Order: sequence, then structure tokens, then C-alpha cells
Amino acid sequence: MYRKKEICHCTPSCDTVAVEKSAAVSGFNILAKNSDRETDECQNLKFFPAEKHAPGEMVKCTYIEVPQAEQTYAMIGSQPWWIWGFEMGINEHGVCIGNEADWSEIPAQKEEALLGMDLLRLGLERGRTAYQAMHVIIDHLEKYGQGGGCAYMNPDDNYHNTFMISDSEAIWLLETVDRHWAAKRIKGIYPISNLYTIGEEYDECSEGLAEYAAANGLHDPKRPFDFSKSFVLLNTRTLSGYPRECRAHEIIRGFGNRKYTGEDMWTILRDHFEGSMLEPRWGAAATLAAGICMHGCEPGPCQSAASMVTEYRKPDFKMTKFVYWASMAPPCSSFAIPFFNVGYVPEAMGRGTNKYSADSFWWKAKRLQVDVEADHPKYVQWIREERRYLDGLFHQASERALQAADMLLKQGNEKSAEELLKGCTDECFERANASMDMLIEKIEADIKENGTDVFRVKNHQAFIEKTGLPVPV
Repeated sequence: MYRKKEICHCTPSCDTVAVEKSAAVSGFNILAKNSDRETDECQNLKFFPAEKHAPGEMVKCTYIEVPQAEQTYAMIGSQPWWIWGFEMGINEHGVCIGNEADWSEIPAQKEEALLGMDLLRLGLERGRTAYQAMHVIIDHLEKYGQGGGCAYMNPDDNYHNTFMISDSEAIWLLETVDRHWAAKRIKGIYPISNLYTIGEEYDECSEGLAEYAAANGLHDPKRPFDFSKSFVLLNTRTLSGYPRECRAHEIIRGFGNRKYTGEDMWTILRDHFEGSMLEPRWGAAATLAAGICMHGCEPGPCQSAASMVTEYRKPDFKMTKFVYWASMAPPCSSFAIPFFNVGYVPEAMGRGTNKYSADSFWWKAKRLQVDVEADHPKYVQWIREERRYLDGLFHQASERALQAADMLLKQGNEKSAEELLKGCTDECFERANASMDMLIEKIEADIKENGTDVFRVKNHQAFIEKTGLPVPV
């Protein structure tokens, strides 16, 4: 059957990189993601404790209710302010998930169902392993479907979802279209950017997947079934993920014939096509093609709202089995803070809506981003200088805290180990907070004296009027 070409009103966004342990310097898995969302959508980082629930209890997701699990696991979740689910997160068992939007010749469902972010949270709440979490997502996808507006007050922003799901032992890629899906276990290093990548080879799939594609005129039974070729939506907006995916591969090749680190992931997440033919003319906010680190300008009017790099460690103790590094707003203008498996995130990281709030850490990071964009080539150097210092400081503090916590845990002193790791997070958070205050004051004073790049002024004026952000233009 011939299917009319779907018109895409989407905003392609999000980039993820998975490093399976055989390709990691540490010998343990790494999962990294930039979450790209609307420019005024605050993304809060919160801790959610484990809970027991009564049989028959229901839970309200963003749009619909589903049966609650009798036991939900503790989680750190990166949560758009108006959504029940998460863009990314990790649970107490070390299951970490990031999702991405995908578009297909099969139109995404507009009727309200489960958002991809809801499916992600359900996987974290109920999965003890990456594989188990993947099948929690699959079970809910098949039963309830995915659909509804994925942007605030915009019912026409709909998409299918891809999930990268890791634990300390395995990484799985799950790609979906409507209620159908394919999954493969990841080996080596694997970047994705809003495009289906599973081809003819996969480990599991939904029942009748190839027949579903054929019934929609998207597969010729005379040829081998290829998931991405069958379902991908080919147009200039949806394919804007392809240059980003190619760029990630290019950066990876530039690392040379070696294994990879968490710091390598930040190099990828902070990239704006520097040194390539697509390098922005006047800095990150003046782009021809949306980069891996996004700044809210066409052709992809999203920004990187939050970032994570999860590094797994030896699984001797649950409390020290991973470090979840998180930053807010575009990672090129912010600082990554370490979080541990101790059920703690500073309260200021969980505040914020779509209007400026002085007590929100996300909005402080957003203010610094807007300041830097006033003259990106100049001010980003100030950021990089401070970040080089803080990155070294935070990594040393994190490693010292982990080693000391391991020693305390060997002695059976769990309470002291927990307080030590919470203290490390607090110290890094306060130091990052102070650096952001210093840079905001310094840059805004310089803007008042020397002015701003005029090409970005109208964008900033409109954003300030919309959100109440108190920055000079």
C-alpha cells in the first residue's frame, strides 16, 4: 500500500553515546546523553525514593494511568518540569536509561498515551537489570501505546522513541515504532542521534514486525527486512540527526585506536562541529546545522537542557557501583557534578518551571548560557578555563570519596560512607554554584561595557520577555 509522506513538524534533538565495557579504559560500561528540549523548559534533577504500593493501586503518568508496581526502586531522574517521566536517569540497581525521539513513515500517535519519558521512568522504577527494564518498557508500550504531545502545550509535537539502556554488565538499544520494536545488545562504542540505526541484525523484535512494515508498504518480502530502512522518515528535518551522528563517529575516530573514558564522552557532548565545514561562523549560537551541543536556534530550535555521563565501577558495594555525572543547560557552558548511589540530590537542582526563578540551579545555568552567547568565542574561553580547573578538582574529589567510602564499607560503616559521598556531591555543587555566580557577574559586567553580538539580540530579547530572565542585552 502507498502511504502519503508524513509532514514533520518535529524538532529533532538528543544525542546518546554508549560504551560497552570491552571498549572502555576502566573496563566498565559508560552511558552518556545530551537531553535537548525547548529553550524555556527547565529540566530538574531529583531523587525519588523506593516505595511500596498497595495491590491494585494506579499511578498517573503524564497523560494516562497505569497499574502501579507493588515495589518501585529508588532513582535519580532528569525530569522536564511538566512531565511525570524522565529524559534520563539511573536507579538504585545501576540501571541507566536515556531516550531519543524518532520519526517514521508510520505517523506517531497524537492521542494521549504514554510518553517516551514515562516509559523510561517505568523502566527505572521496575527494572533490576537493563534487560528487565527494557522489557518493562516493551510490555507497557505494547499494552498502552506511546503518544500525546511531547512539548508543553503543543499536541502536535509527537514522536516514536528509542531507548539506550545500560547496567554494569550489558547495554541494550531498543527502537520503537508505534507499538512495534526491535532490540539489539550493544558491543563497542555506539552513538545515536534521532535516527533509527538497527538494520537487518537484531536480537529481539515484536511479533509480526516485518509483516507490519510490509502491510504499510514499507518492506518488500523479497528482500531482507531492515528496521531502519523500512521505518525511517526521510526529510530534511528528521535527517538533521544524521550529521550529528556522523560527527560523533568523526570525533571517535579522532580519539585514535584506543579505548574510551568518561571525559571522552564530555568531548562529544560539548561539540559544535568545531574544525569542520559545519563549524558555526560566530560561535555555537550561529549554526548552519544543529550540533551535538545545541543552543536553541534553527534549523533545530532546541537546546541541550541537561547532560549526563554515567560511569560504572567495580560492583563490590551497591553504594559505590557508579558515578552519575550531571550538568544543566548546554554542557559547553556548565559544569558536571558527581552523584552517587546514596539517594541524594541537592534540593536546588530540583526547582524550576518555564519561568525564571532565582532559586533554581537550572535557571542559573540557563542565565550563564545566555550570557555566554552574547559573544560566544570570547566568553566560552572564560568558561573553559574555569571548567578545566573544576573538572580536575571534582574528579579528584570523587575518586578520593569513592576510595574512602569503599574502605568504610569494607569495615561495615555504611552510614559514614553515605555521609562522605553526600558531602562530596555537596562540595562540588557549592563550588560549581560559586563559579557560575562569579562568571555571570563577570560576563554581565563586560556586556554592559562592551555590548553584545547583534545577531543574537532579537532571540534573547524575545526569550527574556517570555521567561523573565534578568540579563543585559
